[in-house]
Amino acid sequence: MKLYLNPPSPYARKVVVVAHEVGLAGEIEILKVDPWIDPPSLLDVTPLCKIPALVSGDGSVLVESGTIAEYLMDRAGRPLPTGAARFEILGRAAIAHGMMDAAFISVIEMRRPPQNQSEDWIARQRRALTRTLPTIAVPPLERFDLGDITLACTLAYLDSRLPDLSWRTMRSDLATWLDGVLSRPSLIASEP
Repeated sequence: MKLYLNPPSPYARKVVVVAHEVGLAGEIEILKVDPWIDPPSLLDVTPLCKIPALVSGDGSVLVESGTIAEYLMDRAGRPLPTGAARFEILGRAAIAHGMMDAAFISVIEMRRPPQNQSEDWIARQRRALTRTLPTIAVPPLERFDLGDITLACTLAYLDSRLPDLSWRTMRSDLATWLDGVLSRPSLIASEP
């Protein structure tokens, strides 16, 4: 398998963490690309030119971090559970993914030339983050599923890209949890 990614991407990190957690990291060739320059190697794989993108062993292409994560989990024989348990995990992953989106959108907007930036748009994303952070339950330490992986990658991205958000002050309990899971081999191996 080949995984196209950009190391700072929280979406790519989520996929790499899952690959390590399910024991497939050794079967994946990592190809680092900058999607912002439309590299031909990535365009050959997907016209979306978005990362992460996974080319499976049979040549099928998967995009979107959640889809790739589920594919890897299934391939490793560790699929998400069925029924209510599945939707509980996917619900937590979706909230954390929404936070990831808000953080990423803020970062990208702030990279535009100052005269083209929308302060209202950045403020909207930050409000989404500060409204959502208080609603997140601290995951149990014995669990590290797709919802928890997505949350860990999101919070680590906030640390690296939006340190002025001061989420750790707002949620010291979540910060303690994150500091604990950052010692997992999968998060160490995926550090940008």
